[in-house]
Amino acid sequence: MPRFWNKLQTRIFLFFVILLVIIQGFSFWMSFQTHKQLEQQQISSRIANAVEVFRNQFDARSFYLGVFSEVVSQDYSLKEIFIEGDMGSFLTALGNHQRRIKANLSMSVDKDGKIIAQLISGKNDKGQTRYRLGPEQGKVFSVSFNKAQSTVNLLYQVGGSLYQMQFSRITAGGNTLLGWVGFGFKIDAELATELMHQTGLTTGFALVDPQFKVSEVRQSTATDGDMLKDLAYQLVGKFSDHRYLFWSQKLGAIDNKALYTYMYLPREQVLAPLKEQWWQQLWIVISMLPLSMLAAYYISRSITKPIKHLIEQAKFIAGGNYDHKVKESSTIELAQLAHEFSEMQQAILSREQRIVYQAFHDPLTNLPNRNELDRMLSTWMEQDEQFMICLVNVKRMTEVNATLGHGVGDEIIKEVGRRLESMKNVNFACRISGDEFALVLNDFHVDDIGQLIASLREKMARRYRYQGLSLELDLTMGVAIRNHSSSMFSVLQQANTALQYAKSNKLEYQIYDKQIDQHTVERLQLINGLKSAIESDQLVLYYQPKLCLKKNAVIKVEALVRWAHPEKGMIPPDVFIPIAEKTGQMNALTRWVLETAIKQYKQWRAKGIELGIAINISAENLKDSSFCQWVLNTISQHQVPISAFTLEITEDAVVSDLDSAIMQLSYWRAKGLKLSIDDFGTGYSSLGQLKQLPVDEVKIDRSFVQQLMSNTDDQIIVKSTIELAHNLNLFVVAEGVENQDTLDWLRERGCEMAQGYHLSKPISGSDLETWLLQSEYFYHSTPQVQI
Repeated sequence: MPRFWNKLQTRIFLFFVILLVIIQGFSFWMSFQTHKQLEQQQISSRIANAVEVFRNQFDARSFYLGVFSEVVSQDYSLKEIFIEGDMGSFLTALGNHQRRIKANLSMSVDKDGKIIAQLISGKNDKGQTRYRLGPEQGKVFSVSFNKAQSTVNLLYQVGGSLYQMQFSRITAGGNTLLGWVGFGFKIDAELATELMHQTGLTTGFALVDPQFKVSEVRQSTATDGDMLKDLAYQLVGKFSDHRYLFWSQKLGAIDNKALYTYMYLPREQVLAPLKEQWWQQLWIVISMLPLSMLAAYYISRSITKPIKHLIEQAKFIAGGNYDHKVKESSTIELAQLAHEFSEMQQAILSREQRIVYQAFHDPLTNLPNRNELDRMLSTWMEQDEQFMICLVNVKRMTEVNATLGHGVGDEIIKEVGRRLESMKNVNFACRISGDEFALVLNDFHVDDIGQLIASLREKMARRYRYQGLSLELDLTMGVAIRNHSSSMFSVLQQANTALQYAKSNKLEYQIYDKQIDQHTVERLQLINGLKSAIESDQLVLYYQPKLCLKKNAVIKVEALVRWAHPEKGMIPPDVFIPIAEKTGQMNALTRWVLETAIKQYKQWRAKGIELGIAINISAENLKDSSFCQWVLNTISQHQVPISAFTLEITEDAVVSDLDSAIMQLSYWRAKGLKLSIDDFGTGYSSLGQLKQLPVDEVKIDRSFVQQLMSNTDDQIIVKSTIELAHNLNLFVVAEGVENQDTLDWLRERGCEMAQGYHLSKPISGSDLETWLLQSEYFYHSTPQVQI
């Protein structure tokens, strides 16, 4: 035996055995430490990447909602519908916007906090998306807005569903708050499932009450009872189950409950591949004992080097750098892990690029949108460049959508977008809203405006054919030019003002000037001030005499309202009456006129002046079912004879809803109230309709009377109207009498009454007393109000 140990061969063998054991032991220890480091990196990377994906997805939803709600809040058509109070049209418009971004919830809240529109989308039995009114329609919004904020991001719960919402305020007239409009996406199991597919972690949302009880859970997979047993305490950080990788974040509060999102995965599931790899490495270490130290060192180095690269790549991804390529390893497992790292960073980069593209492009036409327009114009503004903006509106899109459907309407919008994009000498073309586009030129001459209009005409001249339909593409345009003192927003506003002016006046295009802008501002000021004018007695009544041609005496007057504006002076009715009709204030205005006229009648009667008073009512009054009875009750309460008052209704007001009008007029007439058809001959009523109307008189419009003595056609029309009215047992009043010859001509043909500037222009009640007592038309004996 001593001889055996003393052999050089044995000692060399023992030396190599000991050396190899030491080297392999050291290699084993190094592999073990590397395995622990890789486990920690895998856990950290898995959680970090999942959190990054979640935040990108959640923030992208919020950003998209915010951008879209801001665009919708600036929609001029939506503002007009909002101001007009046409809730049917407003809900339709809001639903269209909601449908464009596939939002689950859309809401509009007025400035007083009342929910005026709430639409919720859902699936029917066939899987089709349908929209319905929300349960809070018409109620007070549970969230109070800070009116100084332009946008509001909040979490909201309605109908048992949670929503991620963004609100933007709707303003008019500069910074006058009209209300808020918002859109929301559901926070539900479907969202959790989508996030799970992207991150590989079970994802969920939970509501936790102040007593640390979970009231609701929305999770991507079936509930893991063992994991979720102490979910509330895990969410708030009071308990940690080390069997799971767990991450949570508080998103906000709803109804005194905290909303948390969480992601988890069993730790064993995450580390299983690494453990398998560890056993493989251990077997390799044991099986490779006969190999040399260099081979062992190479294996150790070949394992640790790729791990270091993966750690570096994880740091790059966490910092938002996606262009750093992962170096692949020679081992299959590490090469696969490196490949998955590369795929993950490309997927994140692709999603971010898609989100950015969607934020700055229109999804229907793929043209740039308002956000891209703002970004481009901001760059030009920084460079102090001059540019021209042409806003283009596609005509009759509402009729196309209503008649042919939104599918055809979308095809027309896409065709217009293609034609605008193909225009030469245009630096930028984008879609602003539903049927509105913008063209921008930053290298132009003033003479180029005419060329631009001509080019647009040429582009749209060819009719668009779609599925057998031949459609004309008509446009309305508003043009504004930026000078060096104008801001970006002021130029856009000027172009929009020009466009709206062109639409209102049925023009093909309009170039902005200060005159039309002043008209728009004044109209907005009148809209805002009319309600307070009615309430603060800024209105006054003027009266124009009506002459009985048979008695040659004034026995009636027509009450005409005026607005005595404290700054703008006397405003005629043709300016503010249309505003009252469109803003829903016509009933309040007419009621003020009737009550004021009754007071004036009683004052005259106390002085021995007996005058009947004619009062104008509009179509909006006839639509109010309570207005008819209110008139009768008011006259009765003031204890004045009902025969002293005449209501004048235009033809158009009657024809718009003939059956309803006949019912109300018949009721009035049965109670003794006199009725007159005003502006007869200018409307669209037929003789058959006139025969049905329960009225006492017709008023021939001044357009047929003013040139009566010089126009034979007018003489024929007026004479025929008088004869027709007498055949129907109706009295005739001619307005617009401006000379004695016309008055005599009407008297000879049996016209009962006349009014016009030849007798007197409309004057105040006190001035009318003076004029009447000094005129030849004062009827000294007690006149009968009836003709």
